[in-house]
Amino acid sequence: MESLNILTGQNVTIQYEPANLLRRMCALLLDYLFMGFYIFLVLYFYFVLIYPNSIEDPILIVLGIILYLPIMTYHFLFESMMDGRTPGKIIAKIKVTNVDGSTPGLLAYFLRWILLPIDMFPYGGIGALCILFSKNHQRLGDMAAGTSVVRTASTTPLTIHSLLYEFDDDYTPTFKDVDLLSEGQILFISNLLQNSSDDIIAYSAIELADKIKRKLNIQTDMDDRTFLETIVKDYNLK
Repeated sequence: MESLNILTGQNVTIQYEPANLLRRMCALLLDYLFMGFYIFLVLYFYFVLIYPNSIEDPILIVLGIILYLPIMTYHFLFESMMDGRTPGKIIAKIKVTNVDGSTPGLLAYFLRWILLPIDMFPYGGIGALCILFSKNHQRLGDMAAGTSVVRTASTTPLTIHSLLYEFDDDYTPTFKDVDLLSEGQILFISNLLQNSSDDIIAYSAIELADKIKRKLNIQTDMDDRTFLETIVKDYNLK
């Protein structure tokens, strides 16, 4: 099965299953369907209910522009608000992520959105060719933003130690804010704990645990490895 291999700064390789061109096209077509339905509602509201009264009213002209803005910024709005997903991507079970597995920022989503018209010219040909032949299956917008589109429901089993999925019946999450971490960050921690030697874990866990503690504002007396294992457990129970 084809995979997207991501080498982290700690020399740990994380494998994602990239979204193929067909799945990405299905998501895009679904999004266009939702956009078309919205346009139909706006046109009905604007021309059937308002137009007969007055089309020259400046307020109504401004209102029409405002109603059209969600279509112009559709992908940027949804991806930035829904963790790299649009309604079409949710149905197709794909999402946008940084190539290092972390969650993209607003600038990355903006670059993907602003370059979408170029990727769609002509008729999506440029974007499709880039996805098919680029190393990380990226369209031009992805290359500029440092992102890729991956499957969220991969058929590839995650190589995570069973310890991280074993819970007592009365287990209660220790850290309540683990949902602030991304799926890619949790996967990185899991792979680090399982696939690295003790020396690498001891070296990497100090910095990694410290970053997570600062991000989640956590104070704990746990050793770094136990802390990271607890973070993964709590995330999988969120």
